[in-house]
Amino acid sequence: LAKSDKRIIFTGYVFGSGYNEFQANAYCYVHAGEVGGTPPALVEAMGFGNCVLVNGTMQNKEVIGDSSMAYRKNDVNDLREKLQSILDDSSLIEKYRKRAQLRADQYYSWKSVTNKYEKLFLRLINK
Repeated sequence: LAKSDKRIIFTGYVFGSGYNEFQANAYCYVHAGEVGGTPPALVEAMGFGNCVLVNGTMQNKEVIGDSSMAYRKNDVNDLREKLQSILDDSSLIEKYRKRAQLRADQYYSWKSVTNKYEKLFLRLINK
């Protein structure tokens, strides 16, 4: 539907420094995935401090918590409305960027994950 829109560029797969550049300069990151557990690309987007909009699957909503926006699962019209709302109100972008980065750091950073594993292992050893 968007291929005739000159504002939209379909890049295909981008890795390495190009990927990092896209993440660091994105206005908004849309995660349309609907399978899997904790999507690494979603966590990375949050860690880069992007405003994130996700497909409203249980897994995606669990990852974002209240730090980002979700559109109704596979509902293109709801996605369009949510995208338009953040395009119309730049304060939403800043609000969600800060929240997403904080949540990524709090729940998904290496420090956070290893601390939780360490506490678990210590608890198991002490039992």
